[in-house]
Amino acid sequence: MARKYCQDNYTYWSDRYVKERTGTEFPYTYSDNDYNLFPRYNVLAAIQAEVETLVGQPCTDFASCKKELKEIGLTAQNALTSEEENDTEKKAIQEEREKFVAFIDTITTDQLQVVQALPYRRRLKEKEKAPIRAALLKEWNYEGDYWDPIVENSPHPVVFIMADNLTDSDYEKIIEFIKVHAKSNLFEVTEDGSCSEIEFSLFHPNCYETVYFDGSYEWIIYGSHESTITFGGVALIKFIAKLFTERAHLLNKW
Repeated sequence: MARKYCQDNYTYWSDRYVKERTGTEFPYTYSDNDYNLFPRYNVLAAIQAEVETLVGQPCTDFASCKKELKEIGLTAQNALTSEEENDTEKKAIQEEREKFVAFIDTITTDQLQVVQALPYRRRLKEKEKAPIRAALLKEWNYEGDYWDPIVENSPHPVVFIMADNLTDSDYEKIIEFIKVHAKSNLFEVTEDGSCSEIEFSLFHPNCYETVYFDGSYEWIIYGSHESTITFGGVALIKFIAKLFTERAHLLNKW
């Protein structure tokens, strides 16, 4: 319920910002109206990220779980919320924090019996994330920044394709290949440094500044802001080569 609250309200405020933005594009400025809108979805994203660290974790009791969620609501930060620029922004962020806390206070145990579960996404805390990032660096020389083909960092052969050259059918076949060959839930590492364990339904290769891999580290998929998708791993590269047998000229081409 906490995750769903954050998602629904994030969508509400981001949609309003798109429709009501009154600042200028160039030079880029924010109006007071803008400062009353976008900070709300920024803090909701920060809260959701922290809430997802509790996914799959045992709670001692209902009251303790509520207490922990409310503490997250009041304190969760990310790079976009830690430096409020004016009083309107500060007020908007505080209002969303208080609304989240009030929502958690209203939840009853009866409601939990009928709430529909969301797909599994567990945000890893730093002590869990560190060894995974270390293994990713060791196996694929991925440090959380640009990777192949933007910079040639991979110690192993890779193949990349422009996203525009992948069809819906291609994506479906790649997703099915990963589903069959992955040896655990997937891991997702994004450009903001977050690392999450996710179920397969949340995986899609068409991503931006994100890498996907599993606990074996035998394969990797990286999507860049330049709309390239890079594939690494012996079996995965063979699969991509076969998939593009009739379109081999599109491999490793900008």
